[in-house]
Amino acid sequence: MRLAALLVIAACGNSSRLDSAQPQKTEPTKDAIAKTAENGPVKATVTVWPAKPTLGDSIYLRLDVDAPAGISVDAPFQEAGDQRMGRFKVVGFVKDTQRKADGAQHQQQTYTLEAPSSGKHRIPPLRLEMVDARGDAKQKAPQEILTEEVPLEIAPVKQEAVDAKLHAAASTLDPDVGGLPVDLIITVACVALFLVGGSTYLVFMWRSRRKVKVKRSAYDEAVAKLHALEVRGAPAATEADAWFVELSSIVRSYLEHRYDIRAPELTTEEFLVVASRSPELTERHRTQLSQFLERCDRVKFAGYRPESGESIDTLAAARAFVEDTRLRQAEGAAA
Repeated sequence: MRLAALLVIAACGNSSRLDSAQPQKTEPTKDAIAKTAENGPVKATVTVWPAKPTLGDSIYLRLDVDAPAGISVDAPFQEAGDQRMGRFKVVGFVKDTQRKADGAQHQQQTYTLEAPSSGKHRIPPLRLEMVDARGDAKQKAPQEILTEEVPLEIAPVKQEAVDAKLHAAASTLDPDVGGLPVDLIITVACVALFLVGGSTYLVFMWRSRRKVKVKRSAYDEAVAKLHALEVRGAPAATEADAWFVELSSIVRSYLEHRYDIRAPELTTEEFLVVASRSPELTERHRTQLSQFLERCDRVKFAGYRPESGESIDTLAAARAFVEDTRLRQAEGAAA
């Protein structure tokens, strides 16, 4: 009887999860956490509620961006599915853009997030880009707007609530449901659990092998792209920006797939912090990565124009880093 009740509760829990795939018509609560970042006339506000969620609760994040006429703001939109904000999974999303009569615009993005566990967590900063086209537009470069991170403490599910659900589910079951004996119900429930457990194990094994395959293909893809870039030769001064952007993107993409890092929206400094948390990266690897990305940033953001030999040396450093951190046969077997 208790086993059958657990199955009923699990089914109810899955049903409610499916119903919350899209953000509901909800507004921030009175205790909502709001943080505002400003860059000139552009204001970006992140609002998170509830402020003290319990594990299993839906957590809502709303991004409101206000910009006057003549200023465009690029706020990348996170699709639901495998996308994450830090350790929070994005399970629902909605966005809207409104333009006012004076040309100003208001963008709003609302996400439904799912916490991975109880305890202290943080929602990372969101990165936006603004371009001020007022005046001499040719001299206007994109400017970055980075919102503040939002710390959240997720409370664990109380045992009293679990017991109450078990009691409520058990009270709805009769000794003889629909004319079927209790023993038959328990047997069917046990078989169902066995099948679910076996399916879960098979899915886990499939995902593990798929991760190994992705890590190996990340190396092959990075080596092929680095070779293609090397064949093109060192860039001219006018092509240095695009060449080094492509080079750093190859290494970042390799790292994201090799070490399962989800950080496409992070700056170089933030990316280094996230990458350094991987236990597979040694201190020497971290130093190599830091020096390589710093070289690329000097060209992309500081206007530095390297000689052709220095460009080829930077590409060689990228290839050496990829070769040194590739997934070995023994590691793949262990995984």
